[in-house]
Amino acid sequence: MVICRLFPLSRLLLTISCILTSGVAKSPKTQDAGRLNTVDVAGVQIPTRKVSGIEYVGLHHLVQVLSGRFWQVGNRFIVVLPGESLAGPREFVFMTDSAVVLSDGRRLELPVVPLLEEEQLFVPVAVLTAIVPEERVPILRRLETSQRGDTLVLSLKTEGAGRDNTISFTERSRSSLEYLVTLACRCDSSFRQQLALFSLTSGSRLVQRITVDTAIGTTLHMMFRQPAAQRVLQTERGVDVLVWPRPLRRVTKILLDPGHGGPDPGALGRLGTQEKTIVLDIALRLAKKLRAKGFEVVVTHDTDRYQSLADRSKMARDIKADLFISIHANWAENRLANGFESYFLSEAKTDWERAVAARENAALEFDLPADSKKDALELILADMAQNEFLFESSQLAAAIQEAVVRNGRVGDRGVRQANFYVLRNTFMPAVLLECGYLSNKSEEKLLRKPEHRERLAQCICEGVVAFARQFEQRINGNNRRTADSR
Repeated sequence: MVICRLFPLSRLLLTISCILTSGVAKSPKTQDAGRLNTVDVAGVQIPTRKVSGIEYVGLHHLVQVLSGRFWQVGNRFIVVLPGESLAGPREFVFMTDSAVVLSDGRRLELPVVPLLEEEQLFVPVAVLTAIVPEERVPILRRLETSQRGDTLVLSLKTEGAGRDNTISFTERSRSSLEYLVTLACRCDSSFRQQLALFSLTSGSRLVQRITVDTAIGTTLHMMFRQPAAQRVLQTERGVDVLVWPRPLRRVTKILLDPGHGGPDPGALGRLGTQEKTIVLDIALRLAKKLRAKGFEVVVTHDTDRYQSLADRSKMARDIKADLFISIHANWAENRLANGFESYFLSEAKTDWERAVAARENAALEFDLPADSKKDALELILADMAQNEFLFESSQLAAAIQEAVVRNGRVGDRGVRQANFYVLRNTFMPAVLLECGYLSNKSEEKLLRKPEHRERLAQCICEGVVAFARQFEQRINGNNRRTADSR
């Protein structure tokens, strides 16, 4: 066992705080994953490894250099380092699947993700500043700013020791409006004053404020007035942080998909009404209204012809649609069933949702070979890819359902979820609408009326506009230029 030597508590807390975050990451296989270098810790050169542009150092090496003890019990990693008081050494426990480290009954939330390789933890070099002797650590002294077109350049100048005349850093974006960069250096009072002056007097339309935190290295916490992109470049003595506005994201292109068509009539009403005829008319009316609102609208087919379900979702990807809306009419054994339903892609939760999905997916008989129908792995992978947009799809379905029920003079069947093939592989917010029941004689008569179909199209349009406004506010940081544009 290594004999422990004294180690300041403040340095200890800093060391432990960088060990764990929301889970220990497996190191990715990258081109620079095997690149070796060294970092000076207490006068000892410790090997580092570079992964995805970030240098890491082994925790086991750090503990050895700092004369501490380190071992693993199951998924728990335990570090014991010398204490400063008569109470003796301090013990810290952290787990590979937790974002919290335990220390004397305290729970510390950890922000920096380490690597787990061959049952060893590796922490970013940029957070080791507090345990490196001060004379060996660069000091951040000056802040210089400049403007290159729409790009703001923050030049951070250091003095003192620096390996290869550079300093290590890590960076992360919490959102399009919040960005943090951590530097392997200390900062002095003059830099803090310059930063405070910049925050008070900056005429930048992009940066709202910048604060500095020295709990882990030197972390600049930047808040923006509008969504921004960032890049950090190493310079001879320090780094340049480049910040520029992100293009505002908007919902501009919508693909409308009238269900069925050609030899596939869809549901049949008691009066002989064909689903394909009703939904094509609603889709064309809706397209006209959405275009009047400024959207670019594409319809999968504007005449009575058949198009495979796979081709419909492929078209959404090919044209890079922002929204996909599939329009249908319903049918049920229960002749009293009526009302409007909005669906998004997810595993069906009820027998009714499974039944509706099975009926709409029956069109697969027209276009898929037998092998494709049995390819369960392909369908599972499609579900996983679509999962990114489940929240947005559910919000789109809710916005449309609310608008239709409010002004459409229809029954409210609610927002539902089911496994529709046509919504698979549509990597955007996507919904399927059931505009009424052709199996209900009264609702069939209603759907046959042009004024009712016009009213449905208007309500769906209102729901889409409401969703687009909310969606743009969220992804663009509540920027009013998008929120008030329609």
